[in-house]
This record gives sequence, structure tokens and C-alpha cells, in this order.
Amino acid sequence: MNSDVDLKLASPRENISFIAAKRDFRLMISPEFAHWPALKMQSTSQLFDTLLEQGTIVPGGLTEHRLLEGPQWPQAVRIRPASHGGWLARWTGDRFLRPDRVFRELSLVAGLQTRGIPVVAPVFAAAQRRLIFWRCAYASINEADALDGLALLRRNHDQNKSSPPRNDSRKPNNEPADARLYPAARVLGSTLRQLHDAGVLHGDLQLRNVLFSIHKESKKLQCRFIDFDRAQIPSRLSPEHRMNECMRLLRSTRKNGLEISLRTVAVAFATYCAGDRDLRRAMQARRAPELRRMTRHRIGWRIGSILGKPMMRGGILVPLLALGVSVFGLGCDTARNESIAPIEAPRLSMLAVGDTGRTRILPSLFEGQRSVSEAMTDEARRDSVDALVFLGDNFYWDGLSNSTLVSRIRENLVTPYCYFLSLDGPRSQEVRDACSTPLDERSPTPFFAVLGNHDLELSESASLQRNAIPDFVPGWQMSKGLAQAVELGNGVSLILFESEPSIDDRETLISELRTAIRAAKGPWRILAMHRPIATDDHGTPWLGGYPTFVRDAIEAEGKPIQLVLAAHHHSLQAFEVGPPIPSLQLGLGSGARAEEPLASADHPDVRFSQKVLGFARIDLVGHNENERLVATLFEAPSLPIIERLTGSRAVARFEVDAAGAVSASPSPRDASLALAP
Repeated sequence: MNSDVDLKLASPRENISFIAAKRDFRLMISPEFAHWPALKMQSTSQLFDTLLEQGTIVPGGLTEHRLLEGPQWPQAVRIRPASHGGWLARWTGDRFLRPDRVFRELSLVAGLQTRGIPVVAPVFAAAQRRLIFWRCAYASINEADALDGLALLRRNHDQNKSSPPRNDSRKPNNEPADARLYPAARVLGSTLRQLHDAGVLHGDLQLRNVLFSIHKESKKLQCRFIDFDRAQIPSRLSPEHRMNECMRLLRSTRKNGLEISLRTVAVAFATYCAGDRDLRRAMQARRAPELRRMTRHRIGWRIGSILGKPMMRGGILVPLLALGVSVFGLGCDTARNESIAPIEAPRLSMLAVGDTGRTRILPSLFEGQRSVSEAMTDEARRDSVDALVFLGDNFYWDGLSNSTLVSRIRENLVTPYCYFLSLDGPRSQEVRDACSTPLDERSPTPFFAVLGNHDLELSESASLQRNAIPDFVPGWQMSKGLAQAVELGNGVSLILFESEPSIDDRETLISELRTAIRAAKGPWRILAMHRPIATDDHGTPWLGGYPTFVRDAIEAEGKPIQLVLAAHHHSLQAFEVGPPIPSLQLGLGSGARAEEPLASADHPDVRFSQKVLGFARIDLVGHNENERLVATLFEAPSLPIIERLTGSRAVARFEVDAAGAVSASPSPRDASLALAP
């Protein structure tokens, strides 16, 4: 630690030029802002009420902030009302027994500023007492052009997804997708080292408390920290302290469903250590306990998601689940809790699942569909998707009827897949209350669906699924005939094929499917249907009939179909099919239950087969000759209450190139396992 810097929290008057201290009102102002008219003229409790009632409301952390602008404010000022966090926040809110925290923060930040540590300039802190409780607020200069860490990562993800391929096809794009984050990682590592060398621990180092902006004079990227209300100044800042704060920031990315590459983490860590090998070794020695802490936090986030559900709030289930975690290790399976390695800059992504539409008593506790749908929602929050593909048997056991239309849409579409819905259709008001996720937290996504054999049991079911569901769930799309090609963009064509209505009609099936394949622009073609063609109905290799009809149509048209998505069998499976139709074929029929049959042991094409609940994520990655489809199979827990604790886990990953050649990807790894190059 730099011994030349000695920062201590002594008197709150340090670095403060104006203090008003009365029985029911306290005010501290930083020296450079004491002459401002808005502050100089008001030194009573009226100031507090006036400031919190004027200005523009802007988003903040635990509470909304106020933005003050105008003639009396030479620079825009952001006011942050103090508020409690954690489990007791609903009872304590913004009421404090002592007002010290905001004044302590103002003194600390002003001291850091005078020592050249990059912080946002503090303006004032104020507190007002009512009866025995204090309400407090902290104000700083508003950084209008700055991006916090969360916004920066989200913008980088969006840019990666929309970046065009290089024009020169002879030079594949091998640049890491997160390369544009390296400058931010370097300045973050350097700034955090400055703070720690000053003897200060931030105490709440998370993405929203890190601001990035361009310095007005040097035009260089700079990083500053905000919200020091939990800051600590230990007598000795050890490598353990330093590593804990670094990992706290990394945990913040995971909590917000974001991933950063191993290289980006390594760049920040290497810059922080700045060639100090002793410090680097000492911090690396703390990696194992910090990874265990990461696992405990993931379990805590899951319990928190249960606490946030109305039916759980205040009930006995949460304490029992917590007891299960601590006593029986529920959710502590490190394989299940391990994050998958992030896909580098996917240009198009989708989730696919089949055989979802089951009903059950207390579905939020016991229905497999809820476990899978919540796992899909978690995955989409981690890394957004452009489409959902439903592979049939959307409504067990008989399909939709006019009498059950509204109730089944509520139970099997709106409630489980609420995150993906806009619900602004002509009849959406009939089902809107079944969606518990606020509109501003959703990500409306197109649904593409085909029919399964159970969807055809009732005569009106097919028509209702095609024509009635879109009135309730805008974005729901199905083929108008037996087959239809849909262009998803980025050269990906999704061919929706209805395998069930004409499963024995060879001529019609081949004709309709060939027409759709011919219409698909490609070069990437994904065939989505209910019944698989890699196996027969018993999990053994195909021996004629329906699978042969489909294969004949694909071969006759002569255009590559690199990926086939099917369901019907209630399991997760992957097949590598060779000539004459080389492709990767996925079996994804365990969207609500897992059971036999599985591919037989002597099946020549099977590459993965498990009797588990789950779904698949498909990403288009790379450019030019390096372009490929990456399919990741996810296993979901058998019960939704377990999913909320443990989440899903990636169990297999395969890649397929434009010619249909399949390869298995390396095993997923956790980015937090490598903190240095």
C-alpha cells in the first residue's frame, strides 16, 4: 500500500467550508460550491423539503434521484435520498436513527478529491429530523455524459450482436468480441488500485457505482466511483480486502445476467496489479474462497427471487428452503451453479423447446414447464435472444378448444413466458393479469410454433392456435400451410414444418417441404418440426416411412439444412447425421416432463442423450468462413422451486458449419476461474 497517503475519517468538518447544525436540521457544503445561491441562502429545514420536491425525477439505485438545473445551479446537481437496503428495507425505508452516514460520505469523497482520486465532485449533504427519525440526502455534480458499468456492458453486448461482417472474406474476424472493453478494463483496474492504495474500500463496488466518461481536456477515457456511503478505511488494507472487492464487482456482472470474457477480466486484473508479482500471488491465493462465496451468493439470489414472488412473501416456504440449503446442501452442486462460457458476439440467438403445454395442481411449485420456462427466462436475461421456437404439443392432452382458450393461454403461455411478451393485442387484456413481470422489465420476443400430435386431438385446435392466439399474444407465428420459410435476418432461415397433419402422405409432404426449402434464402437453414427424423418412435434408427419422406425431400432439393429441431421424445438429445443430409439434429421434447424413450445404445448418430428437462440455445457466431451455428443444451431442475435456487446448467454444446459438419465444443468454463492471463 502507498504509505505516502494517509486518509482518515476524523471530524466531519474536514474538507467542508459550510456547516449548519441545528436541532432538527444538518447541512454540509463542499468548499467549491458554498457560494452557489441555491445553497448559500437556505440553511434551514425548508431547504431539505424544497430540494426533494423540485427538480426532475431520474432513475437511481434503491430510490429515485432528483436532478436540479436552472439559474441558481451553475452545474446540474443530482440528489440521492438515503435509503436502507436488504431484507429490512420494506420496514425501515428512508428512516435513520442517526444522520451521520451522508456527512461521513461527503467528508470522505471531498478528501479523496483533494488527493487526486477520481470521484464525482460532492456538493452537499443534508438531513432533517422528524420525531426520532432522520431523513438524509447526498448531492453531487451530475455526470450527464457518463455511462455506468451496467450500461456500458449492455451497450457493448448490443454492438457485438449488430456488428457487420468484414468485407474481406480472406481475413476471418478473429478479434475478441469484448476487445472494445479492454480500455475500460484497464482504466477500471488502474483507478481501483488508486483507491485501494489510498487505504479506502468502497464497500459497495457494483456496476452501477462505476462511471466511465471521456475527460474534457485530455480526451482520454476515465473511470470514477460513486456512492461511498458504505466505504471503509481498515487499519491495514490486505490482499484479502482487495480481492474481495474485485470479486464483488465481478459478482455484480453475474447478478445482472451479464457475462464478460476471461480476457477482459485478465486485462483489468493485470492493470490493477501493475507488475507487482507479490501482490498478484497474494490475491490469487484468495481465489478459491472467493469462488465459494460466488456460489453462496448465487444461491442467495435464487432465494431472493422466491422472496419477490407474492405467494412466497412472508410465508413459511422460504425459511424451509433456506434450511434445506444450509443443512442438506440443496443447490450447492457446483456443476449446476457453474456459469457457462459466454458465446462470443452472437449475431442472432434463439431458444427452442418442445412438448411444453402441461397442466398440474400448484404448477408454480411442481410443474416441469414452469421450471423450464423460468430457466429460459434466466438465460434470456443473461444474454438476450431474437426468437423462441416451440416444437409442438403446445397444449396437452387434446389441444385447444373454444371453451378452454383463455384459461389455457393464461396457464401455458402468459404465466410461464411472461418475460417474452408485450401483451398489447386486441384480446390481451383478458390474460394480462396472468403476467407478473412489469412491462419495463420484459423483452418482447417473436414466438414461432409448430403443431404436435396432441395439438390435433380436438378439431378446432389447429385453427385456434394459428388464428386466435395472436390476438392474445402478439408475436405468435405459425405456418399457414404444411411448411413455410421465415427469414430471421443475418442469413438465417427458419423453416416451420408441420409433420403431423400429413405424416403418412408422402407426395404432399415432400412437395410442401421442398417448396419451403426452395424459398428459404439462407445460407443458414434451420428446420423446426415436432416429430424427429434422426430416430423412429422407439429411439432406434429410422427404417422408412415418415423419416424417409422428409430426408428424401431435403436430399431432392439439394440445399443444405444445417440444423434440425424436433421434439416428441421427452428428453434432451443430439445427433450428428451424415450424408446425404449432413446436419446437427436436436431432440428437445422435455419442456415439461422427462421420460423414455431415449436413443438406443446402438444408434450410430447419437452424440448426447439424457432423460432430463431442458431446452436449447442456438447462436449464430463468427464471420465469413469462420461463421457457424452453436447449439447449447441446458438441463433444468425437475421442480421450479429448485430451479429458483440452483438455476439451469449447460450439459452439452455442439457447433455446425455451413456444410453441415458437426463438432463438439469444449466444456463450459466459469469466467471467474481465470483472473489473470
